[in-house]
Amino acid sequence: MKIKGLWIACSLILLFLSACSSQGTSNAPQEQTSTNGGSVTGEEKGDNEAATGTGGKKTIVFSTFWPDERFKEAKKKYEAKHPNIEIKLEYIETDDQNLEAALEKFVTTTNTAMLAGKGADLIEMDLLPIDKYVNNNLLVDLNKMMEQDSSFRKDDFFVNVLNHATTGEGLYGMPLSFFLFGLLGDEDAIGKAGVKVDDSSWTWNEFAETAKELAKKGEYKHAFTSQAEYLLDQMVTDNYSLFVDEASRKAKFDTKAFTDLMQQVKKMFDEEVISDDGREKAYFMQSQINSSWDYLVALREFAEHAKLYAKPNALSTEPGGYFRTYKTIGLNAKSTVKAEAWDFIKFLTSEELQHPPESAGIPIRKSIFEKQVKQLQAAGEVQAYKEGPLQGMTFKVDNEILQQLEAYVNGAVHAVAFKTTKLNEIITKESQAFFSGQKSAEEVAKLVQNKATTYLNE
Repeated sequence: MKIKGLWIACSLILLFLSACSSQGTSNAPQEQTSTNGGSVTGEEKGDNEAATGTGGKKTIVFSTFWPDERFKEAKKKYEAKHPNIEIKLEYIETDDQNLEAALEKFVTTTNTAMLAGKGADLIEMDLLPIDKYVNNNLLVDLNKMMEQDSSFRKDDFFVNVLNHATTGEGLYGMPLSFFLFGLLGDEDAIGKAGVKVDDSSWTWNEFAETAKELAKKGEYKHAFTSQAEYLLDQMVTDNYSLFVDEASRKAKFDTKAFTDLMQQVKKMFDEEVISDDGREKAYFMQSQINSSWDYLVALREFAEHAKLYAKPNALSTEPGGYFRTYKTIGLNAKSTVKAEAWDFIKFLTSEELQHPPESAGIPIRKSIFEKQVKQLQAAGEVQAYKEGPLQGMTFKVDNEILQQLEAYVNGAVHAVAFKTTKLNEIITKESQAFFSGQKSAEEVAKLVQNKATTYLNE
């Protein structure tokens, strides 16, 4: 596979799996086949100049890459409540063979339409360059919509996520849900070692000291397994705003913060805190928590008695957990139905739609998350992934463990960049020279800075 295709494919894997798990049987209308091997429902390009639907109704065009059963449900229920509104869903129908071409066409046609002052009224931004849209004033700052809407209660949502899911100073997309990032810890192994683990505000240096104590006193030699260049890239992604100014499209890798991060990673491998041998057992494993149900399953898959720990913070980073927004909806600045589109966004976050605990994403609305937790408690047991290591095993819900999730949800304040780009490739490729001893940290930082600057200004 071409390098470009590889990075695009990596970006799509999670979204593809999430879409597959939540769609069920599709009753989509007949589609028009497109030249990329995929197909587009409805018209291929939204045009906000034509906001009048059938029978004089106002039309809200909603564009996504993937078809989504929840959006279809929302369309049906919203139109029933608002007979003067028509929701027009536009999405791509494609297969694995044509996935890359379909995505490229989706991004290109959406960019072209938006820059021309057209495009859909609402756009799912997960796979689109939201920072470039913001720089060209193509999206509405939803913070202003919230402030002007007396019916909107921001405290009903996870404000810690909304306040940190910004681009520059504004919120240019409403995340319908989000994922958490943390460490799964083997409680039996940690308990036997007798080492106290304080993850309330730990840095990677403090994590390394804890890991060395665990290795000295316990049965495992390493904290977790990874490869140096990929761990560095992940840490940059976790702290993206430290190294990339999205608003000005400027890179900040030729800095002490980046060279310190490289040295930090190298030290953890030199001291054998982390191993590059994925076959070895370790105390922790890095994990993405996709839902309250997935949280319980992930813990049980890792160890019989496991616990979620906060991910350590890099130097120069304030304490707090990590999250990534999911199904983020942007509002076209050129839309002629802004008020109606904003009302539909609010409806997408409401309790009127189905939100089972197994669905991908922790809901942005607090009450829905709380309802999911109660549903899991009432069920008393959950079934693991049939294709996973537990092979569909059913196990009891640990209420104490489940209650611990809330603290991590409320403590997430660091937005993790999602879209895998050439920047990730630059970091992993160039940093290998440092970790192998061929170049100094400063030399690699300059190389990364130059290449990142070129990429960001393409």
